[in-house]
Amino acid sequence: MTRSIVLIHAVRSSRTMWKGQVRRLRERGYEVIAPDLPGHGARRGEPFTLESALATIDEAVSRCQQPPLLVGLSLGGYLTLHFAGTNPGRLAGVVAADCTIVPGPAMARMYGLWMTMKDWLPGDSDARVARSFARRHTRKAAKRYYGGGRAHGVIRTVVRTIGALDLLADVAAIDVPITFVNGEHDPFRRHEALFVEAARDGELVILQDAGHIANLSRPKRFAKVLHRCAAATVPA
Repeated sequence: MTRSIVLIHAVRSSRTMWKGQVRRLRERGYEVIAPDLPGHGARRGEPFTLESALATIDEAVSRCQQPPLLVGLSLGGYLTLHFAGTNPGRLAGVVAADCTIVPGPAMARMYGLWMTMKDWLPGDSDARVARSFARRHTRKAAKRYYGGGRAHGVIRTVVRTIGALDLLADVAAIDVPITFVNGEHDPFRRHEALFVEAARDGELVILQDAGHIANLSRPKRFAKVLHRCAAATVPA
């Protein structure tokens, strides 16, 4: 089994969203690395590009003592699938959470418009969005999701980047086991069957009573899934 895990966060969030999983996994003896993507968290002054995002993942993977379990959620999940599909022999396993929808350019643009509309309303959009997130989850979850600040100016590039990827081809190219994790009420479940079918060695885990951002909806269950997936990997 691998004792190394890399966690890649969602859009507009930062590494702080993984705080609960980092603590629980390190208590079990795992080496856990959770970087900030460009344009997010401590790197909010940097532009987000696909190349810089993949370089961030590459650096985190290279720092691990063993080929790691690479974990990503939402934006992080899409990047994880693309990295894993284009970097054979680097990983022990993959967990892709809340990202089983094939976006395509048109759908990605619509999602990006919906995301940015929240900032057009009067008042402090950061505070308003954090309150809304807390109502759907908990205050602690909102604090963790936005603990590194809410990233601005990244949505247009992010949706254009993800909309241009051939994600099912990436999944088909991945040479290690893949576990897709979705919240029961996550709207990004739409194409989950296609993703599982495309994988050489794939499984689907549904977290009951969870939505999008499942690691904050059900943090303990999510950490248990990661422990199980890491324990099931075969050493390189």
